[in-house]
Amino acid sequence: MTASADDTRAVPRSESRSDRRKRPSARNGQYMIAPTAAGSTKQTLIDRLNRTGGIEIVRTYAERGTVSPPVAVVRMSDENATALRRSAGGALVIEPDRILRAASLAGFSSQSPATTMTTALGPGFNVTIQTLTESGQPVRHAEVRLVGEQDAVQGLTDKQGKVDLTLYGELPETMTELFIKPRSGYRGLWQHQPELRVDAANTFTLEALSLPNAPDWGGKAMRFDELPTECRGSGIKIALIDSGVAISHKQLTRIDRGVDLRSHEGRAWSQDVMGHGTACAGIIGASPDGDHGIRGYVPDSELHVCRLPVDARCSDLVAALDYCLQSDIDLACLGFGCERGSTIVEQCIAAAKQQGVGIIAAAGNAGGAVLFPACSPHVVAVGAVGQAGSFPEDSPQAFQAAAAAVVAGGLFVPPFSCRGGELDLCAPGVAIVACQSPDGYAICDGTSLAAAHVTALAALILAHHSDFKGSFGRRDFQRVERLFQILKDTAQPIGHPWLTGAGLPDAARALGLRSQQWPLAPPVDARLSEMRNAIRQLDRVYSGASQTNVFEPPRGPANVTQLPLTPIPAAFVAARDAKGGVQELKAAMMLAGLS
Repeated sequence: MTASADDTRAVPRSESRSDRRKRPSARNGQYMIAPTAAGSTKQTLIDRLNRTGGIEIVRTYAERGTVSPPVAVVRMSDENATALRRSAGGALVIEPDRILRAASLAGFSSQSPATTMTTALGPGFNVTIQTLTESGQPVRHAEVRLVGEQDAVQGLTDKQGKVDLTLYGELPETMTELFIKPRSGYRGLWQHQPELRVDAANTFTLEALSLPNAPDWGGKAMRFDELPTECRGSGIKIALIDSGVAISHKQLTRIDRGVDLRSHEGRAWSQDVMGHGTACAGIIGASPDGDHGIRGYVPDSELHVCRLPVDARCSDLVAALDYCLQSDIDLACLGFGCERGSTIVEQCIAAAKQQGVGIIAAAGNAGGAVLFPACSPHVVAVGAVGQAGSFPEDSPQAFQAAAAAVVAGGLFVPPFSCRGGELDLCAPGVAIVACQSPDGYAICDGTSLAAAHVTALAALILAHHSDFKGSFGRRDFQRVERLFQILKDTAQPIGHPWLTGAGLPDAARALGLRSQQWPLAPPVDARLSEMRNAIRQLDRVYSGASQTNVFEPPRGPANVTQLPLTPIPAAFVAARDAKGGVQELKAAMMLAGLS
C-alpha cells in the first residue's frame, strides 16, 4: 500500500452564486475512507469519490493484495460525510482522521491540579522566572509551568534563561506549584507553594544531570542486567513509529533506515524537533558508551524510524503499518495514540499481525482509559511505573509520586498513566535517563518510554528464545500471540491488573535464566476512584460516536496463545552454565533446532 498525493480532486457539483451566498459555511474536516468489498482498487475508490461532490482528495494508499484495502484521506464537511455514508449503503467505511498525541511527558502532565482557563478570571499579575546553571549560565528552552488556585500557564525560557508569565485571577500567594523541566542536560525542579516576587526576576538554579555508571533503575527492575552479554537482539527489525530520531546523537549514529511518513523527503526522519522519538530509540538501540551506563537493550537490532509529522493523524498509522509490511518488520513500537478507535487502522493492525508484525503501544498519558491503538486486542498496551527513591524530592517526578497509586516493591503507578481492562503490562516510565536530541541526555517520563522497554525485551525474546527458531518461526499471527504470551506469562504481578496489567516484564524469566518470580507482595486493591474515572472516560469515548463513525473497533487486552511455555526457552542457558551436563546441553540444542 503506497501513498500518493493525488492531483485527482473531486469536482463539486455546480451551484449558483446566490446559493453559495445563502448556504452557511461548513468547516471541512479530514476523513479516511475505505471500501468494504474485497478486490477494490485505489483507482476504483478515486473514481467513486470523484463522482461525489464536495470532496477533496488529500492522498491515497493503494491496496495490498487481499491483506488490506485502499484508503483515501479526504477533506469534506460533516454534512457531506454523513450524506456519503448514507448513499454508500455500507460499501464504504467513513471515519474522522483523528489527531494523534504523543505518549510521553515532553512537557507537563495533564494531571496538574489546575488547567488554563479560556476566559479572563479577573485581574492578574506578571512574573518572570529565570533558570540558571550552578555556574550562573542561563538555561535555554526550559519549560516552566506555574499553577495557581484558578489558573495555570507555561512557557519556554529564552537565551537569557527567562520567561515572562501572566496569571489571571491569581496573586503570588495563591500559587500552588512551580515546575521547571529543562530540555536536556539538567534535572527538573518542583516547588510546592513557591514564594514569588513580581518586582524582579525569580531565579532558580538547576542541577547538572550526572549520567549513571550502570543501567538505571528501569533496567534493574526488569532484570535486563542479569542477561548474558550475547543477548543483543541481532537479526530483529524494529520500527519506531514516532517523531523521528536525531541520529546526530553519538549513540544513535548507526541508525540508517527510515521514512518520513508524510513528506517522504530524503532523510527527514533523522531529525527530531519534538525530542520524543530520540528518547525511545535510545532505550531500544543506543550503542554502548564506555563513559557511562546508558545503552540500548538491543543494540544489535535493526531499527527503522517511521517519522510522524507534527500534526500526526490516524491515516499516518496506515502508512506506517504499510512500511512495516514492505520492510519485513518484526516489531513496531508506537508512542502515539488517540481517544477514539479507527476501524480502518484496526484492519491494518490485524493485517500486520497476520504477517507476523508484533505491535507494542503506549497506553497513554491522559490518566483515563487506554488510548487507541494500544486498546486493540491485537496490540500490547503498556502503562508506566516509577520507583520511589530514583529521583530527588524536589523534582517533577516527586510530584507525580505524591499523587500515585503505590504497588509492590517500592514501585508506583503515576497518575498520568492510562489504565483499564485493556492494559497488558507496565514498565519503567518515570525518571528515565534517556538520549535527547540533538546530542544530549534528559530525564524523561511517559508511557511511550515504558513501551520502548517492552519492545526491547520482545526483540530479545524473538532473537534468543528457541520457540522462534522452531515451531513459532513462521511470520504469522501465531508467532505474535506466542510472543505476547511469553511477555505476559513471565511478568511479575505487582498490583491490580486495572493499573498494571499482567505486571512488570521480567527479562530473566522470559529468557529462561530464572524460574522464580521476584519475592514481591503486590497489593490486590485498586482505588475505586481510579476505576470509576477510567470507566467514565471509556463511556465518553463511546458516547461520542457520530453518524460518520458508527464502527468502533473492539477493545481488550492483547490476544495470546494458550500453550504451555517452553521449560528451557533460551539455547544459551546451558552454554552459559559451565557445569551443565551433557544431557542439558543436548536438550538446549534440540530446543534451538540444532542437531
